[in-house]
Amino acid sequence: MTTTASTDINHVRSSAFSTLVSMFTEPSRAFAALEKRSMVLLPLLLATLGSALLLLWYYQSVDFAWLQEKLLAGKDMEPAQLEAAKKFMGKSTLIGMSLASTFIGIPVFYALIAVYFLIVAKVSNLTIGFGQWFAFATWSAVPSLLSIPLGVIQILLTQQGQLAPNQLNPLSLNQLFFHIDMNLPWAGLLDNITVTSIWVMVLMVIGFQTWSKKSRATSIAVVVTPCLIIYGVMAVINLMHKAS
Repeated sequence: MTTTASTDINHVRSSAFSTLVSMFTEPSRAFAALEKRSMVLLPLLLATLGSALLLLWYYQSVDFAWLQEKLLAGKDMEPAQLEAAKKFMGKSTLIGMSLASTFIGIPVFYALIAVYFLIVAKVSNLTIGFGQWFAFATWSAVPSLLSIPLGVIQILLTQQGQLAPNQLNPLSLNQLFFHIDMNLPWAGLLDNITVTSIWVMVLMVIGFQTWSKKSRATSIAVVVTPCLIIYGVMAVINLMHKAS
């Protein structure tokens, strides 16, 4: 009995790791396997724990006084208000907020994606439940894990600990091409569009087509449409900010 249970656990671990590799090399095969067994724990743990450890190291390495000035730069505040804001934005507070956004925000983000695809599935008469779509969202985000070692490299290469939070990911459009300060308009949008986020969308297209048997064009429309809406809203906000 014990031997059988141990064998099953080892098989699940092996399957999860092989699926992780296949997501980079043979994504269609990976999604076909996930349709039968979600194995969601591995990518979820890698995303949350990896991001949490990176942020912990970042806050221990960064020049914190410089970071506070950076975060509050351009704010329309009186000197007394700035001092109060600095006291509130202590290292422990920022670490706590970052860890909360990691351990709560990442699963919630995947859940929202799962809800969207669940609605699409209902409209398309697909019998795929929320749990499967949650696994779909989590596994599709595997390329984003590359931002963790890249963030480590960024920290190691930084001189005097002066590294802005948005510079942790060197694969964003902003860091690759535009280099807009994090406090300026358009920085948020350009920091959110990354090489890995585009890769994630490609995997979602492949995964949705594999599961739904829809055409490539339909799959692209399903995946890309909400992204275009979100980025479009962000662009309009930036344009309105510039106009004002």
